[in-house]
Amino acid sequence: MAPSCLLYYIGVNKKIPKLQHHNLFFETDFDTHAKAIYETQQWPENPLYYVCCPSKTDAAVAPEGMENLFLLIPVAPGLQDTEEIRAKYFDEIIDRLEDFCGERFKENIVSKTTYAYTDFVKDYNAFKGNAYGLANTLGQTAVLKPSIKNKKIDNLYYAGQLTVPGPGVPPSIISGQVVANYIIKHQK
Repeated sequence: MAPSCLLYYIGVNKKIPKLQHHNLFFETDFDTHAKAIYETQQWPENPLYYVCCPSKTDAAVAPEGMENLFLLIPVAPGLQDTEEIRAKYFDEIIDRLEDFCGERFKENIVSKTTYAYTDFVKDYNAFKGNAYGLANTLGQTAVLKPSIKNKKIDNLYYAGQLTVPGPGVPPSIISGQVVANYIIKHQK
């Protein structure tokens, strides 16, 4: 399986000049974080993270003078999350982000929503609360992904992130189109 993630969607009632639209934070050891995801499957210490600030390029996503942010921490699939875990990582990431930006803005956060394992399971019935489906390994790429047609049951087809063409909203939607076209072609 690919990693899952812990997400924070936040609104800030001020501009944060140092952020760009896409911001990757690799200021801690990559190997340690990767080991927590792929080997020990535990919550990472000093995690790497990604911050998207779409209000830098699209004024329509936040009120004037404000920022719209989402923060993403890659984590191992299957990690049970609690409000305490979510709060701990939020505080850590915001502290590190404020240090990077050279200014405080935690007190300027006017909205915050978190999303993690329990949400992926509840909302999408995602196996192990996984956010991305299968890992992008050579043995699970392109035609080596699971088939859209069940090999044992006639007229059973699959669509979504675990089949062709793969994870993400656009490919999952395209997957439904691929399956529909396949059914139409083979039912004549």
